[in-house]
Amino acid sequence: MTWHEFLYGAKEMPFWALSLRAVIQYCFLIFATRFMRQRQIAILAGHNYLVAAGIVSLAAVRMVNPDTSLVSGIVIILLYAAANIFISFLDVKIPRQVDRHTIVLVEDGKLIKKNMRDARITIENLLGQLRLKSVFSLSEVALALVEPTGKINVVKKQSALPVTRKHMKLPLKNAVLPAILIYKGKVQEHNLRLLDLDMQWLDKKIQEKGFMQTKDVFLAIVEGDGTLHISV
Repeated sequence: MTWHEFLYGAKEMPFWALSLRAVIQYCFLIFATRFMRQRQIAILAGHNYLVAAGIVSLAAVRMVNPDTSLVSGIVIILLYAAANIFISFLDVKIPRQVDRHTIVLVEDGKLIKKNMRDARITIENLLGQLRLKSVFSLSEVALALVEPTGKINVVKKQSALPVTRKHMKLPLKNAVLPAILIYKGKVQEHNLRLLDLDMQWLDKKIQEKGFMQTKDVFLAIVEGDGTLHISV
């Protein structure tokens, strides 16, 4: 095995050489992904998707075939990344000319047929996406839009929205994230302090659930509404 064969490929190659080539290509893939930043990870535009699919296919072929050139693979990965960054830059400057834009599909419960055709979306596709968002009738929709990413977002009519505390003129509660108070029988004192709670409150709550000691509890989580959920 010579360096020329390692870099440019050979008909036969030992396992360690194939493994090392795969690691090198993987490192360059990580570098290219970081170079393209969060936009590529989220695949926000069509060209981002094509770059992701192209780079993965390219890397896969060169990782399993010993007769392919490692150098050309690395060069192509870097060129893909550079081209993607350039197109993303153009997308920021002239988005309408480079990528897709948001299209209104439904307005005030009525389908916009022309926009449906332009977006290449069938009525079955649209209704399926609406059902995923708990919308089962077009009459409930104030606005439905297909985003450049291909996702469909829906704004419901006021009459179709669920009743909230604000509608009922009840006092509003601040949103609180669930927090672990006991894990594997050990009290998470830091979380207790953050929530302005103490051991007396915790002992009382677990006793109400039928437990005498915190060590008998595998997991205790205080929910956003203040209730304590316990798992054993």
